[in-house]
Amino acid sequence: MSRQFREARKKNNLKLTVAAKMLGVSQPTLSSWEAGRKSPTIDNLAKMADLYGVTTDYLLGREAQVSSENSPLSPTVQQISIHNKKPMWSDKYGWLLVNESGTGLITASRDILDIEAAGELMPYAPQFAESPIPSSSPLKRDELTCQTQVWVEPISPDPEMREYLRGWYQVKDRFVENEYGTKFSLDSYGAKWLAFLGL
Repeated sequence: MSRQFREARKKNNLKLTVAAKMLGVSQPTLSSWEAGRKSPTIDNLAKMADLYGVTTDYLLGREAQVSSENSPLSPTVQQISIHNKKPMWSDKYGWLLVNESGTGLITASRDILDIEAAGELMPYAPQFAESPIPSSSPLKRDELTCQTQVWVEPISPDPEMREYLRGWYQVKDRFVENEYGTKFSLDSYGAKWLAFLGL
């Protein structure tokens, strides 16, 4: 079952971080579903099916292939319907808000816009708004204790894992921790992760 979750996401060319945001769950939660460590609720399974344009039977491993006939709505409409009252980025209009019924979009000037008129829609900030990889030198281990917050870059050959774990972390006594509860021990500094003051 968990294999289908990952395959359906990959077929839609969605990064783990983006899919988690669209589903309204944390990245570790979606990762644990895809790894088979936890199972989604029925509601979350239905949201996944809508987002990925597949049936729940496909996600449960009861249906071998994705059929376009099983998807009466276009992928854009499916994605919008689970995003009600949340922002979406339009390449034409910038940030838009999905209306309560999930059938239209509200512009900054409070105009109502049809989904088809909005152009390409994304549930996340465009690439230029994402944080780049730091170009400065990493902090020395003894410099970490003087900081309250650092940018963490994991050391891993897996690019998806690096993208998933990188970001801002709070510095504690013996570890750093992000808002999702992911921790890196200070003892593993330099071997598993590096810290930077900013980008």
